Amino acid sequence: MPGGGHSNSEAIRAIGAVVALIAVVGYLIFGWSFNGSGSTAATAIGAIVAVSALGWTLYSVYSDRERG
Repeated sequence: MPGGGHSNSEAIRAIGAVVALIAVVGYLIFGWSFNGSGSTAATAIGAIVAVSALGWTLYSVYSDRERG
């Protein structure tokens, strides 16, 4: 279940920490808004992270299926 526990993957934890840091710094220093009507930079970062997460998930699922 998504959000049902903690990840044991160091890579996922590092990516999550970087994304959270970008969001906090962007909000506090640059005044970015993440409500859909804000900065183009905030939207671009969110889109990149979402596409990357989807790509990583699909890669993980299909690579697991090929292994066994």
